[in-house]
Amino acid sequence: MSDPVVIIGTGLAGLATANQLVKTHNVPVVLIDKAASIGGNSIKASSGINGAHTTIQEAQNISDSPELFLNDTVKSAKGKGSEPLMDKLSKDSHLAIEWLQGEFDLKLDLLAQLGGHSVPRTHRSSGKLPPGFEIVSTLSKFLKEKAESQPDLVKIQLDSKVVSIDISGDHAVRGVQYEDKDGKMHSIDTSYVVFCSGGFGFSKEMLKRFAPELVNLPTTNGAQTTGDGQNMLERIGAQMIDMDQIQVHPTGLVDPADRAAGWKFLGAEALRGLGGILLNPSTGKRFVNELTTRDVVTAAIQSQCPKDDNRAYLVMGQGIYEVLKNNLDFYMFKKLIKKVTLEDAVKEYKLPISAADLAADLTAYSTDAKDAFERPLVTKNFGDDISASTEIFIGEVTPVVHFTMGGAKINTDSQVLNTEGKPLAGGLYAAGEVSGGVHGANRLGGSSLLECVVFGRTAANSIAAEFKK
Repeated sequence: MSDPVVIIGTGLAGLATANQLVKTHNVPVVLIDKAASIGGNSIKASSGINGAHTTIQEAQNISDSPELFLNDTVKSAKGKGSEPLMDKLSKDSHLAIEWLQGEFDLKLDLLAQLGGHSVPRTHRSSGKLPPGFEIVSTLSKFLKEKAESQPDLVKIQLDSKVVSIDISGDHAVRGVQYEDKDGKMHSIDTSYVVFCSGGFGFSKEMLKRFAPELVNLPTTNGAQTTGDGQNMLERIGAQMIDMDQIQVHPTGLVDPADRAAGWKFLGAEALRGLGGILLNPSTGKRFVNELTTRDVVTAAIQSQCPKDDNRAYLVMGQGIYEVLKNNLDFYMFKKLIKKVTLEDAVKEYKLPISAADLAADLTAYSTDAKDAFERPLVTKNFGDDISASTEIFIGEVTPVVHFTMGGAKINTDSQVLNTEGKPLAGGLYAAGEVSGGVHGANRLGGSSLLECVVFGRTAANSIAAEFKK
């Protein structure tokens, strides 16, 4: 059998690449990950995956198109990034949803409208599993089974760190070296390597280098997210793009028992997308359109809310609990969210507003024909008769380092480019957060999982075309 394709990383980008190679093209793969388990940050994604002009949208009478999705993405990118990559992301988004539904029997039958989107296009499945966990566990299950039954076709090497890539004098990939958990070095002969190693949001060293103003913020990233792939690709001559563009997510959940913790659970954007609001602790009132882009919401918290602890309150009604029960049950189990009456919330969180006035504000939010902050979607998730005894779900949130938009620049075939904008080496590809150019200055919610599927599958198809030659 031919030398395998080496895939570095087992988040969704790596899993999508591997599944496309194995299921569709019968091409052998080796997945290598320095972590002890599969999934990366993808497994924690909690809002869903974007798709424009999908059958689910059509069934719910939602008019969307790749062009509208592209416009939203370009607007969010603020002049940075690569528009051809954004165009591909948008045009291939419905194909990504169809692939997950068709190949893996994932429902992805519910929709939410997240910040910066013109319409509801972020898909998740009805059921108990969060979208990232559901997608990752489903895609990894197939590969694990193949690794057991056909070890020549699929090999999964965990607790192993890639240390170098061999590139020949004629600029072609020749092999990979990695170190296992016992410190032993191994070599794999290969003509194809796909970097799917994630971002660098956990690395204080890289934050100091590219965005020193963010070093002291907490993060949602796992400890494995240290930019190994970016560093390696930069060393071998890749063009790095937008490395200083680092997304701060506005709603990291504050644990009252450990307020200073450097790592936070993420409050899913779907909580706001489905009607949750943000209150300023200084006034007890809303202060921003909660469905604008993440950078704008973050800036509003940092400029308008108390600067001593950089926080706001995330408030949701029973209607959200009925839709996102599993998310909220988990947050409440972790004591990050509480269910209380409006009256108790005012007392316990020392809000400078009466329960009656807060009830009036929530009523206005739920019923006014035009939102005070021009929020595009007003949802009656607080009920029809709001009073001091109405129960709400409330938790403290603070901005957190969440996603690194920059990385090694790729083209629409997922090839890694050199500083002249040409393919760096034959057989060298990247997909997911390790790459750069797809999101520009700000990533839209729901586009991280999508990026992984679109460009992971693209890398696989590009490699398969070379195999056939």
